[in-house]
Amino acid sequence: MATSETNLRELTDLGISEREAKLYLVMLEYGEVTANEMHRLTGVQRSKIYSILSRMVVHGLCNERMEGRNRFFTALNPKDVKATLQREWDSEHLNRVEKANGIFDRLEDKFLAGGAGPSLNSVEIIRNAANIHNRYLQLMNEVQVEVLAYVRPPIAATTKATRKVQFDAQIAALARGVTLRSIFSLEHLGGVNQEWEKLSENDLMRVTDSLPIKLFIFDGKRVLAGLPSNSINAANFFMLYVEDEGFCQVLVEAFEEIWKKAIRVEVLSGNNLEGNVNSAN
Repeated sequence: MATSETNLRELTDLGISEREAKLYLVMLEYGEVTANEMHRLTGVQRSKIYSILSRMVVHGLCNERMEGRNRFFTALNPKDVKATLQREWDSEHLNRVEKANGIFDRLEDKFLAGGAGPSLNSVEIIRNAANIHNRYLQLMNEVQVEVLAYVRPPIAATTKATRKVQFDAQIAALARGVTLRSIFSLEHLGGVNQEWEKLSENDLMRVTDSLPIKLFIFDGKRVLAGLPSNSINAANFFMLYVEDEGFCQVLVEAFEEIWKKAIRVEVLSGNNLEGNVNSAN
């Protein structure tokens, strides 16, 4: 069973003042008590105790009963107190969200208008898996012509839900007429009896022995690259985002060389990849 000190600490952690928590715990233990009794039991200053108790009544922590000139106080059911606090927290949260929406919308307008200084979007390091997922979706939703991909671990979409969202974004891009050319790494596939399903005629897939890096190139203008290149653990990697056509052109040329040497999945015998890689196409 939790000690009085533990109960006091946890109530104050929830935002109840220490003196309010002390008085509430005494009322729970002794039932109906007067302010003088609570002063004696808690040490809360006599000159402060009535103002504190009045505030507690308003905030739904206790009830007050008058009998002649005497005032008696009783704690409210902890279940009801919790419900009251939850309503206050929900209200505070909504107020914060409204304020955040207002100020950050204004700041976004200022940023887009150039008031935030030179753009930092041309090069960005993205470390958080959720942020990587969101940036990938943004790029996939905005691509107009072609996506080039080196497909290998690590994988940022670690849940079924995020993988479905990314899959749906690929489907939508293909439906818009975007061409998706993907090269898969045999080293990370296991090499045997893989099942391949083309999502559309412009979903093109090839396989090679290994890939130097995890990479996506969008319309030859924007790149997502997984670093460090030797990492296959999602917990240790980040993505480098670059928006620069000259840089992208170098990567596109390297991609085309690997694409020429990789084999088309359509010619794999029985979907068995062994012995086929780097053969003539």
